[in-house]
Amino acid sequence: MMGWSLARRDPFEGTGAYRRELRLRLEGLVALALAVTATGITAAMWFWTLAPVVQATLFR
Repeated sequence: MMGWSLARRDPFEGTGAYRRELRLRLEGLVALALAVTATGITAAMWFWTLAPVVQATLFR
């Protein structure tokens, strides 16, 4: 019975595995935040650059 219970455990469990999972989750959130920020800044710059052209073309 003892061998059966040990076989069902994940060999990569423990404090190190938990820290690794936490670090990877945090890295993913930081990467997502950077991507969203970069996309927003890029869209704002495009809008800011093209707004006068669109205004001059459409609203004469």
